[in-house]
Amino acid sequence: MVPGKPPEVTEGTAEMTMVLGGRFLEQHAKGSMMGQPFEGIGFTGYDNYKKRYVSTWMDSAGTTIMMMTGTWNEKKKSCTMTGMMDDPAFKKVVKVTSVQKMIDDDHQVFEMYSPGPDGKPMKTLEIAYTRKK
Repeated sequence: MVPGKPPEVTEGTAEMTMVLGGRFLEQHAKGSMMGQPFEGIGFTGYDNYKKRYVSTWMDSAGTTIMMMTGTWNEKKKSCTMTGMMDDPAFKKVVKVTSVQKMIDDDHQVFEMYSPGPDGKPMKTLEIAYTRKK
């Protein structure tokens, strides 16, 4: 998360389940972050009224609920979402962007972008998912 420094690499698990009649994808994630246990819960679905994907996320690293909205790009097989997040490093609310790329039926990549020290978007998180068989 610091420009010029190597990224922290950890392993974890995520259980993803369709809930509420298939309307939302619920994710429970567990792992570690900065040497501490980490746990998160998120929900993603399609809002028929807004005609956009919606997502919530909360985790053990903070006390806020992040909400994002976005669109699916069929050609790129990805969903790009934007929202606002309380950033404890900068002690302010910042714009964040996530990109969920569907590689194939068993692999996906999630990227998160937040403002870097210069205020420009910087990749702050990348998660590579592999389906357990």
